[in-house]
Amino acid sequence: MKRWQKWTIGSAVVLVTGGFFLMVDVRPREEYVPEPLVQEDDSIPAPPSAYGIPMAGFVLEQGVVQAGATFGGLLTAHGIPASTVHFLAEMAEPFFDVRRMRVGRPYAFIFPEDGVRTPSHFVYETDPVEYVVFTLGDNPSVHVGHRPVTTTQRSIACKVTGALYNDLIRAGADPQLALKLADVFAWTVDMYRIQKDDVFSVVYNEHSVDGEPYGRPEIVAARYTSGGVVKEAYHFERKEGDKQYFDHEGNSLRKAFLKAPLKYSRISSGFSARRLHPVQKVMKAHLGTDYAAPYGTPILAVGDGVVEKAGRTAGNGNFVKIRHNGTYSTQYLHMRKILVREGQAVQQGDVIGEVGSTGLATGPHVCFRFWKNGVQVDHRKEEFPNTEPLAESEMPAFIKFRDPLMARLDEAELVARKGKGKGKEVTF
Repeated sequence: MKRWQKWTIGSAVVLVTGGFFLMVDVRPREEYVPEPLVQEDDSIPAPPSAYGIPMAGFVLEQGVVQAGATFGGLLTAHGIPASTVHFLAEMAEPFFDVRRMRVGRPYAFIFPEDGVRTPSHFVYETDPVEYVVFTLGDNPSVHVGHRPVTTTQRSIACKVTGALYNDLIRAGADPQLALKLADVFAWTVDMYRIQKDDVFSVVYNEHSVDGEPYGRPEIVAARYTSGGVVKEAYHFERKEGDKQYFDHEGNSLRKAFLKAPLKYSRISSGFSARRLHPVQKVMKAHLGTDYAAPYGTPILAVGDGVVEKAGRTAGNGNFVKIRHNGTYSTQYLHMRKILVREGQAVQQGDVIGEVGSTGLATGPHVCFRFWKNGVQVDHRKEEFPNTEPLAESEMPAFIKFRDPLMARLDEAELVARKGKGKGKEVTF
């Protein structure tokens, strides 16, 4: 082949190859990845607030109500006209009586931060949750605000070693649970007969406001175990607004009578056909149960009824007798103060008097007497029927509510046995 022919062929190959690379993308394949969208944040952070009021441009000054301080005095001292004070007091009447400000309760004034010393708002805290906001200035107004309440559900079990109050503290629980347990089991457990090594297990709700405890705990479920006998309580809402405690089988824990006329005390003398009278020093029957308690301890009516007698005798001191129905009557002796009158209707749990030592008594106590068909009997040996059990149609919902709580009570007892969190083994 001649040289000019070779050159022509070579040039054609170069042109074709170059054209191929110009027209065809032979680079490694890359997938398209969209760039992330960046949105400009042109919003301004919300200013901090107090009592629901934005505080941008304002300052807060807090204090507590001192003895002798009044709503009008606090406001007029900051330049608020008396006419405005009177108008605000009238506006507040549906929510709050300004005359009932209490010593020690917190309050606050809110001022513009430009140095003007005339406040724009006055706030009074009626309790840890509720506060009343008084808007001052040209358009005064009043409204009530509330801090959010946080509820936490806890479970715990403890073995009785002495005073239940102290045992609950050692177990890490709110000691107020002791009083709540006394209320829950008032009809089924004699709190004066709880024994060492008995076990209380509880699922309860605790409330807090801004991290601080608020109010009393609420018992959702509880179990009391004594000598192999188990009694349970579940706070079930059978219909809207009607919450009651029911046992494992759906029977109401509310019975015809409370077990005792005092919430907490001790039995100093039981029902007996023969005992040495502490004052008269002679052997005679004691047809009642003595509950020793400090002077002034509230005495409760153990059941609904009508006050049959309220008066005083040399032996009984100040006393009250209640007729509950055609079968049962009760009497409460040695009161310091009587708080009911003859013919008055009372409800179970009503305070009818205060513990004292009037009459033939050596110390503060209430002698509680119980009549059945006109005969005095030992009320602690009587069995009273449950009231208002759950209907069969209500049982499925109750079981659904009960079973998870049973599991939590079991778990609390297991944790207590293993001593978790306490660093020791607990044997029931």
